[in-house]
Amino acid sequence: MDTGARSTTERSPPAVRALGYAVAAWCLGFAGVSLWLVADLVAHPEAAAARYAADASGLVVMSLLVLVLKLAGAGVALAAVLAGPGWPARRLRLLGTALWGAFGLLALYSAGNLFITVGTESGLLAPSAAWTAAGGVTGRAVLYVLFFLAGAALFGVLAVWFHRRHHLRWTAAAAGLAGAPLLLGLVLALIPAILGRWGLLPT
Repeated sequence: MDTGARSTTERSPPAVRALGYAVAAWCLGFAGVSLWLVADLVAHPEAAAARYAADASGLVVMSLLVLVLKLAGAGVALAAVLAGPGWPARRLRLLGTALWGAFGLLALYSAGNLFITVGTESGLLAPSAAWTAAGGVTGRAVLYVLFFLAGAALFGVLAVWFHRRHHLRWTAAAAGLAGAPLLLGLVLALIPAILGRWGLLPT
């Protein structure tokens, strides 16, 4: 029976391996930010309490959560370009789904940031407290959006290559893209709401 995924005996082209390493480096660099934040909060609890009040514990939990996701993203990118001959079809499908999911998550998050920026600057949306506190459109804010757009583009190219290389069915891409908003909602809404109920984050 056709499983919709086939391993190949050929190594990934050098350009593709470089792309995979670049995606992994993007994820690891981003993970370093989370790790630095957690280390700073744990190493300086008095300063964290003064700056974040009762939210410090919640920020540690959220930072650890996204740290795991970033490390998982790096692992998926490396596995995609290092997949050798004889890999089980199920593993290839899972990798393909994960790549599409990472692309969808980053693309959706980037689109949301762009929508908020354009909507606020045009007057269609009222400035939020976070927007006002950040000072609106700053150089740092632009770099933040560009950083996520770059990550989405890298994962998108890698997902398309992997999908074609291993002849995956469209269901792998559909599952990954469908899961992206669910994971984003989990990270940005559900888990913060749970932490808020526990008194670790503002509600």
